[in-house]
Amino acid sequence: MHSDTTDLFSLKSLRTLICVSDMQSLTRASIQLGLAQSAISRQLHELEEGFGGPLFHRHGRGVSPTELLVAMLPRIRALLTQAEELREASQVVAGTLGGTVTVGLVPGVAGPLTSALFTLLNEYPGIRLRIHEGYTGELESALAEGRIDLAVLNRYRAWGNNNYRRLFDAQLCVVGARPVLLQGLSASKGRPLSALPEHVSISQLGHLAFVLPTPPNAIRVLLDESASTHGLRLKPIMECGTSAAVKRMLLDHPCASILPSHAIRDEQVEGRLRAIPIVEKEYRQHVVLATSSHLPFTQAVRTVAKLIPVAAEQFFQDLATPVV
Repeated sequence: MHSDTTDLFSLKSLRTLICVSDMQSLTRASIQLGLAQSAISRQLHELEEGFGGPLFHRHGRGVSPTELLVAMLPRIRALLTQAEELREASQVVAGTLGGTVTVGLVPGVAGPLTSALFTLLNEYPGIRLRIHEGYTGELESALAEGRIDLAVLNRYRAWGNNNYRRLFDAQLCVVGARPVLLQGLSASKGRPLSALPEHVSISQLGHLAFVLPTPPNAIRVLLDESASTHGLRLKPIMECGTSAAVKRMLLDHPCASILPSHAIRDEQVEGRLRAIPIVEKEYRQHVVLATSSHLPFTQAVRTVAKLIPVAAEQFFQDLATPVV
């Protein structure tokens, strides 16, 4: 037993406590923090001794906070915020800026933005980026749960529960190898086409075999709604949870997908894949910077948040260069 229970309260253990509370699972908190569950359990036991009572109810689905923890959480979060502000103030005085910033990126922009941000951060050697690639739904959840600091993701209509800044817009396209698109669109027209059209309607895509993202996915929602509206029955031959798998299928097999043109930029430059914009306005994609409405911004996160629009502008300018 400690002579002074306040010795049991360390910033590290309080951050662990917040993570377990947000994740509602020791397993997920262990993955997020990179700590063994035994270490987390030990920290929680010491905190419960310090707080004078149990902090979590344990059940088959994970854990949930007790009334004691619910009452203490606002003060704990405020204390951690003050500690972070103290650290930032000391960095300003010392002329340094540092910390790890976790950024979520959707596959279509992950490669170019990662490279651009790395270059821009040369001026801030103390900041270390941690990149997490995923689809929009996954990144929205990770942001809301505090598992990432910032995210660049796609929105189509209604905004979600986080805060957003629009970076650029892009039209979704039907993408695939040129012979595959020619054959499918020719069947839709009822006559052979000698060249790919400049744009297509969603109603013309019924004769293509599609590889589509695994639901839940915003593009899938759009496709399902459009198919119903136009009386169209799409032919998904496979569902893939990664963009790399989708592109590999497009390169190796006679199939198509629905993606923004920039998602296959390299393959277009190499002449291996083509992209034809879809004319319907609901297929306009908004690429946005999302920030959590729950987490406080550190100075390092603010710095990266200011650099992301700069990196996105560079990327958008590259997109304006025609593919030969």
